[in-house]
Amino acid sequence: MKLPILGHTFRNADLLARALTHPSARTSPGALGDNQQLEFLGDAILQAALSDLLIATHPTSSEGELTAMRASLANRHTLSELGRELGLSPFLRVGVDAAREKVHESTGALADVWEAILGAIFLDAGYQPARTWTASVYGDRIAQAKKIAEQANPKGQLQELLQSRNQPVPVYELLESVGPDHEKTFTIRVLVDEKEIGRGTGRSRKSAESTAAAHALGQIT
Repeated sequence: MKLPILGHTFRNADLLARALTHPSARTSPGALGDNQQLEFLGDAILQAALSDLLIATHPTSSEGELTAMRASLANRHTLSELGRELGLSPFLRVGVDAAREKVHESTGALADVWEAILGAIFLDAGYQPARTWTASVYGDRIAQAKKIAEQANPKGQLQELLQSRNQPVPVYELLESVGPDHEKTFTIRVLVDEKEIGRGTGRSRKSAESTAAAHALGQIT
């Protein structure tokens, strides 16, 4: 089965059908199950594929820089943009009430279905086709990831996200600073309710905090 906008022909058509089924439609006649497990799998595959692609494209970048770049590319806003660019909304199967509320056009639903499709491609054909599809869909974003990450303001995004969830403001804690004064490397962790949600390193405390926030965003969005 092939959905023209995807560019991948599924040997197992049921995988694509599941990927396109929102949880609100799982009790509909003929439903094969919703896309939540595929979205869970797709999230893991996306982390691996982006890490792979970013290292290949930015071979001199540090671990902290790569983490920030990956977080800027894997957040729900970016994934929903990719879903809109592919025109996924009309193909997403939702329940009657969800359709009335236009859930299929929402940021969350589009991000989830995009990751579910990636998970489905992985199960259908393996890692390499999933990586290739990721590279194709992201396009120039991979090469421009450093610039995207620099413009992303992950600390501000993290604080806004936590506020929207009625959670406390994040606290940044210095774990260590190593190296001579002119070339120190800082390691920061970010805490919410005294629980660590992200960690990052950088050549300045500011950059380490930014990387930690980017890592946290990748974990909780």
